[in-house]
Amino acid sequence: MTAGTAIWLVARREVLERTREKAFFIGTGVTILILVAVIFLPQVFGGGEDEVTVATASPQAAQLARAAARADDAFDVRIVPRAVASDAQARRLLREGDADVAIVAGGRRLVERGGAPGGGVAAIQAASRQQRAEAALRSSGADPADAQRILAPPPLATASIDEDADARQAFAFVALIVLYGQLISYGIWVATGVVEEKTSRIVEILLATIRPRELLAGKVLGIGLVGLGQLLFIGAVGLLIAGASGQVDVGGRELSALPILLAWFVLGYALYACAFAIVGAIVPRQEDVQSTATPVMLAILASFFLSFQAISEPAGTLSQVLSFVPFSSPLVMPVRMIAGDVAAWQVLVSVLLLVAAIAALVLLAGRIYGNAVLQTGGKVGVMDALRAGRAARTA
Repeated sequence: MTAGTAIWLVARREVLERTREKAFFIGTGVTILILVAVIFLPQVFGGGEDEVTVATASPQAAQLARAAARADDAFDVRIVPRAVASDAQARRLLREGDADVAIVAGGRRLVERGGAPGGGVAAIQAASRQQRAEAALRSSGADPADAQRILAPPPLATASIDEDADARQAFAFVALIVLYGQLISYGIWVATGVVEEKTSRIVEILLATIRPRELLAGKVLGIGLVGLGQLLFIGAVGLLIAGASGQVDVGGRELSALPILLAWFVLGYALYACAFAIVGAIVPRQEDVQSTATPVMLAILASFFLSFQAISEPAGTLSQVLSFVPFSSPLVMPVRMIAGDVAAWQVLVSVLLLVAAIAALVLLAGRIYGNAVLQTGGKVGVMDALRAGRAARTA
């Protein structure tokens, strides 16, 4: 049997076994539900204006509340004036929670309820300043039209050089969440799969026919194909939902996020799968996988949190440095590519460094895996596995 045939047979077995598991379908469904929540929940629970009830006990206070209501859009609130008979009644409404702000003392003082939206007070203060300035100009003899022009000049003309920045950052955030989940999930699958074969002694039968490196390569390839297919399906469904819902305008820039995500998943998975394979080879039981895999999982977790910097500042110094570090680049670089413009040479250098790290880790993982996978008596140290390999070659 050739090496290619052996690797393909192992990979095919992994694909068939993994896609039959309930965890595969549950994970796919949960991820799609998370995408739906990310798309729709901000529109359902966020983005609306806060309603601010303003109690007024005098004509001057009522006039001030109406002036604030006319300009409340600028403060992201909706002012609702409520006339009352006296200042005491206005204060009572505040204590009972039926009002958020009270304008008392003939419009000269504000009393607010604790926890009320701050935009309401800001809108009333702005309206009060406007009214007092107009009164001062009138008392000085200024023409009312001139006073209005002085107090309400036209706003500055604005233009945006990057109107799609918010949409790209949103896509980068979603891509980061999905990519992080896939790397963690399928890396753990590699580790637990290796331990399952050790504890069931299936690995002894397999290694009687194929080499350890062929078994490792087939396992990593098979699980990776499952992850790649799931990621492609999730990405396509997510883009379809986003476009059909009308919440996101899916264009060419957004569609390009999917191949970027798939390409960097392949690279990141190749790197971390070898690390998780080492974890599976050196532990004797399933229960030991989580604790032994902690350093690898911490590396992914740290890269995940550091990638948030790349979403907000794709061209920042920290983001650029992290996109060249092999253990963080699978998460940071795709986020930078989706959220902003990255020079082609930076992408090329990042890929070359990551491929070099993958090649080195493949050799290391193959050696440790081959020397430790048959040892089921207890946990095997990495250095012990390497020394065992050198001793065997010397003998």
